[in-house]
Amino acid sequence: MIIYFSIYCFLGYLMESSYVSLLSRRVISSGLFKGPFIPLYGFGACLLIVLSPYLKNSFLLSFFIGGIAMTLLEYLASHYIEKSFQTKCWDYSKHHFHYQGRICLFYFLIWCFLSLCFIQYIHPFFVSLHLINDTNCLIALIYLSFLLKAYIDRLQIKKIDGLDIH
Repeated sequence: MIIYFSIYCFLGYLMESSYVSLLSRRVISSGLFKGPFIPLYGFGACLLIVLSPYLKNSFLLSFFIGGIAMTLLEYLASHYIEKSFQTKCWDYSKHHFHYQGRICLFYFLIWCFLSLCFIQYIHPFFVSLHLINDTNCLIALIYLSFLLKAYIDRLQIKKIDGLDIH
């Protein structure tokens, strides 16, 4: 799971940075942390991996249950990020059918489509590569150490910003 978490944090970073860059018409490095990873995608992928035995035989279930699970994760992540880092990473309040600006129908449908693709095609492809070996585990652990360092740095910046230094 560590290897898959690492891979999908990185792939999520590439996907989101490409999407945001295309919308902005300039290169943007997405994410809360500095570095090529967005943990939300890693956690989401792990959640879908856990759910996939129950969903993989049905495109409809992969689509809707996957989308619901990812939207719920996005909602909870929004709360966590705002509480932990006093920052808002996304705001969907300008989209139709949003809830508290944290989730909306448009991105729910995107999560549905991505969940279907992930469960039916993307993850089975990575499983077929037989990535579980000692070298990949070591690389994944190193990658996770960078992720942990970025998280700690972000918390320290938040703590320093919160101090009233005169």
